[in-house]
Amino acid sequence: MWNSRFVTLVLFSFCAFGNPLSAQEEFVLIHDGLERTYLLDLPDGETEGMPLVLVLHAYVSSANIIRGYSGWADVAESGDAVVCYPQGTLDDFGFNHWNANLGISETDDIGFLSLLVETLQEQYGLSAACTFSCGMSNGGFMSYTLACERPDLFSAIGSVAGNMSAYDQVNCNPETVLPIIHLHGTLDPTVSYNQGVILDGPWSGGWGVENVMGYWTGLMGTTETVEEAVPNTVLFDLSTVDFIRHYGASDGQEFHHYRVNGGFHDWFGSWGNQDINSTDLLWEFFSSACEETTNSIASEMASIPLTRKVVRVMDLMGRTTNVQPNRLQLYLYSDGSVEKRIQIN
Repeated sequence: MWNSRFVTLVLFSFCAFGNPLSAQEEFVLIHDGLERTYLLDLPDGETEGMPLVLVLHAYVSSANIIRGYSGWADVAESGDAVVCYPQGTLDDFGFNHWNANLGISETDDIGFLSLLVETLQEQYGLSAACTFSCGMSNGGFMSYTLACERPDLFSAIGSVAGNMSAYDQVNCNPETVLPIIHLHGTLDPTVSYNQGVILDGPWSGGWGVENVMGYWTGLMGTTETVEEAVPNTVLFDLSTVDFIRHYGASDGQEFHHYRVNGGFHDWFGSWGNQDINSTDLLWEFFSSACEETTNSIASEMASIPLTRKVVRVMDLMGRTTNVQPNRLQLYLYSDGSVEKRIQIN
C-alpha cells in the first residue's frame, strides 16, 4: 500500500538519527475538545516583542525529535526568538501527522496552530509582525497550508523537503502573500523534486518544487531572478547546492530556493548536504522578514561589537573533537555561528 512505503522512507530518515537533546516539559492547549501538546524553547530574560517560530515535525515523527536534530534550540538560547515545537495527532492510519488539507484525518490543525500562535503571542508578549512557521516534510506541507489559510498570522514560512498538498495546489488563494524559503533535494525519494509525492493516495500531487516556486512567485509578482552556486566546501556528502532568489515584487516578498543537487529527504546540515545548514538559512530569511525590532535589548546590543569565541570544534558528522591539522572541521562560535575551517600545519 502507498502508506506503508511512504512510512518506511520517512522512518528511515528520522528515526535513525536519534535525539541528542533531553526531553522537555510538555505544555497543553485544549483545542476542539482535544488536549494538544507542544514544547517550547524560551530565551533567558524578557520575551516582550520577540519573534515566534513554529517548527513542525515530519510524518510519523514528533516534536521532541525535530527539536533534537534541527538545532532551533540554539536560536532560542542565543536570545533571538521563542521557538515552539507543536505535536501532531494520529491520522487515520495511526501515525503522527499534520492535516495539511490532506484528507487523512478530521483534525483541525489550521485551527490548533492558529490558536497556539495567538496564545503564545499573548502569554509572552511576542511580536505579531515576526511570527513564522517552518517544518520538515509533512511539516513543510503544513507550513504551506498556513500560508494559504492564515497568512494574517505569519510573516513568512519555510519548507525543508516538503511541498503543497493537492488540495492546496488547486484552492490556495491567499489575500496576503507571504515570503517563502524552500530547501529540497533533487533525489528526494519521498517528496520528489519534480513530481511531489509519487505514491498513490491523499499525499499525491502533480506539482514539483519548481511548479510550487512558479505559483508563489506569480502571486508575489517578482520581476528578478538570480541563481548562483553555493561553495562546495564539503565533498564527502556527494551533493552541491544552487541558490535561486526571486525578488522585485512590489510589496517586497521574495522566494528563496536552495536546490540540493543529489540531495535526499534530509534536514540539510544535520545530515545529508553539509554545505548549508537548514536552520541557519531559515532563521536568516525569517529575520529579514521582520518589520520591527524584536526588543529594546536587541536594539541596544546591535551597536555593540561582539567578540566571538570558539566554544566547540566538531568533525563533519557533528561530533566534538580536538583541533586536527590539515583536516576540514566545524568551528562553533559563542554567537551561534558555524564555520568550516582547515588549520594548515
